Amino acid sequence: MSEKQPAEYGRWSEVPWEYASRTQMSRADLPRRAGGPVVGYVPGRDFRDKEVSVALYDVRASRPSGASGPQLAAAAGRRTSAVYECSGCGAQTQLPLSEDGGHLCAMCRRVAGIAQFQAALRARREQIGSWARSLFVGGDLAIAWVELIAAPDTPAGRRRPPLAGRVQVVDEDGRRRADVLVRLAGPRTSGAPSEALSAGDGALAVSQALAGRRQVVWGPLDVVGARLSELGHPLTVAVGSSRLTGSLVDGRFWDDSVPARFAQWRGELDPLTGELRTPWEPGTADRLWWVLRRMAGRCVPASAASEARDAQSVTEPS
Repeated sequence: MSEKQPAEYGRWSEVPWEYASRTQMSRADLPRRAGGPVVGYVPGRDFRDKEVSVALYDVRASRPSGASGPQLAAAAGRRTSAVYECSGCGAQTQLPLSEDGGHLCAMCRRVAGIAQFQAALRARREQIGSWARSLFVGGDLAIAWVELIAAPDTPAGRRRPPLAGRVQVVDEDGRRRADVLVRLAGPRTSGAPSEALSAGDGALAVSQALAGRRQVVWGPLDVVGARLSELGHPLTVAVGSSRLTGSLVDGRFWDDSVPARFAQWRGELDPLTGELRTPWEPGTADRLWWVLRRMAGRCVPASAASEARDAQSVTEPS
């Protein structure tokens, strides 16, 4: 039976609690001697600040060093630089704490990092609010929601072009400008919805809904445009790409796509990982309009509110 190959870790935070390097074991407040085979490697730096691959050992296979209790007590009395007490919570740590981290244990460093992330999200929420408010200044807005109907993969596992795409567009008041299901597959391709518009009719409807308007897009509108162009019916308006775009602020990259801004505006973090949660999608163009209005921090426009009241008066008995 072949021996188990050592694991490869990308950073120290990925290394299991039970694994440590020889240096870590020797610097513990209760030092140990590594035993057993190498169980993993992690990138590190040596005393010359040169990148090296640090070997890891299973602490459970190690043995106590030869230092006795009185010797450890004497060493602790002579200690001047190594700190084993967390300045945040008072934990008595096994390994010396980094001065760069403020002599904080791993949990306190994580809590501090999450607090910094939350503060950055609060600032980001203000920026998103300003962006959302700017959308509703001047009118001529097209808020688009786009979904694709995928085709099954080929027997070889290759992805086929989508069969169709649904494009919903509303204006700055949430009023519908288009709700188009357009065929994106060739005439010989089976499986496309029978109710889908032809590529030509769909391209015309989408183009008219977007013409002369600033676009706010959730979904692969660029994919729809590219497929229509391949089928000989290009859109008469340019559409933005769904590729990742963003900005770097204080060393943190902020994705500027509409779905990412929505997640950042919500600002909900996973309590287990501390990472930003992906929120449930709005689902339609008019619900996306409502999300953007909430981001902007303003009330529903009078025109939309009056329409809602009119609709209610028709459906409710007097």
